[in-house]
Amino acid sequence: MFKIHLMTQGLIASIKDGVLVCKRLFPMIISVVVFVKILSELNLIQYVAMPLGPVMETMGLPVEFGLVWAASMLVNIYSGLALVPGILLMVPTMTVEQMTVLGLIILIAHSLILETKIAGQCGLSMTFQVLLRLFSAWAAGVFVHYFCMTLGIWQEPAAILFEAKETTPTFLGWVLGECYNLVQIFVIICAVMMCNRLINALRISELVGYVLSPVLRMLGISKQAVNIVIVGLVLGILYGSGVIIQAVKEGKISSADAFSTMSLMSLAHALIEDTILLSLLGGSFWGLLGVRLVFAIIIGAGINAVYSQRHHSVTAEKGTA
Repeated sequence: MFKIHLMTQGLIASIKDGVLVCKRLFPMIISVVVFVKILSELNLIQYVAMPLGPVMETMGLPVEFGLVWAASMLVNIYSGLALVPGILLMVPTMTVEQMTVLGLIILIAHSLILETKIAGQCGLSMTFQVLLRLFSAWAAGVFVHYFCMTLGIWQEPAAILFEAKETTPTFLGWVLGECYNLVQIFVIICAVMMCNRLINALRISELVGYVLSPVLRMLGISKQAVNIVIVGLVLGILYGSGVIIQAVKEGKISSADAFSTMSLMSLAHALIEDTILLSLLGGSFWGLLGVRLVFAIIIGAGINAVYSQRHHSVTAEKGTA
C-alpha cells in the first residue's frame, strides 16, 4: 500500500509539473503551428525549408524536416516536435537511422537564441556558440548517416510514438488534429517528468557524474568546474550556466574554465531528459546519447587544447613584453 501511495503521489506531482511546463510552452508551440499552417495553405513550406534542404540531404533526411529543425533551433525542442506529425504525412516511411539523425541534430542545436544568450552572459561569444553547435550537429548527423549506411544498421522502419493522424480537409478538422497533437505532447511531457523523478530517486544522476568526472578532468577542466559541468550535463544548460555565472563572479573558476565548460555544455546538456524525449521519434536511445556525448567530448577536448595554447601564448607574450 505504501508503494502504491508513493507511486500515486509521484504521478500526481508529474502531472502538475507537466501542466506548469505546458503553460509556458503551448503559447509558443501554437504560434509555430499556426505559422506553419499558413505556409501550408500558401504552398510555401518547401520554400521555407529550402535553405536547409541541401544540409538535410547530406545527412540522409527529407528536405521537409528542415522545417522541424529550424523550429527547434529558433524556438525550442517541443516546437519542432509539434510539427513532426504533419511532416510525417508528407514523407516516405522513416528509418531508425533517419530519426536518430534528426533527433541528434535537434539535441545538439536547439533553442539557439535563448541558450546562446545565456552563454553570452557567461562571457562567451554568441556567434561562436551558434557556429559551434550548428557545425557539430551537422558533423554528427553526417557521421551517423554514413556509418549506418556503411554497416547497414538501423535501416528498419522507425517506431514513432508521435502518431501521424490524417485530418479532414476543413478548418475544424485541422484544429482537432492539432489539439490531438498537443495532448500527445502533454502526455509525453508528464511521462518525461515522471522519468526524471524516478532517475533522481534511483540516484542515476549521481552515477552519471561519477562516471564522467575522470573524463572531464582529462579534458583539462579543473576540479572546481567538474561539478558545474555535471550539473549542466544532467540537469540542463540553464542550471549549469547559472552556477557558472555565480562561480566566475566569486572567482571560484577561471575564464578558461568558464569557456571550456560552457562550450561542452552547449553541445551536451540535459543528457537524460532530452534524450528520452527525442528517442520517442523512433531513433536509437543509445545512438542519441552515445554519439552526442562522444562528439561533445571530442570537440570539447579540441576547443580546450586550442584555447589553452592561445592562453599560454598570450601569457608568454605579456611576460616577454
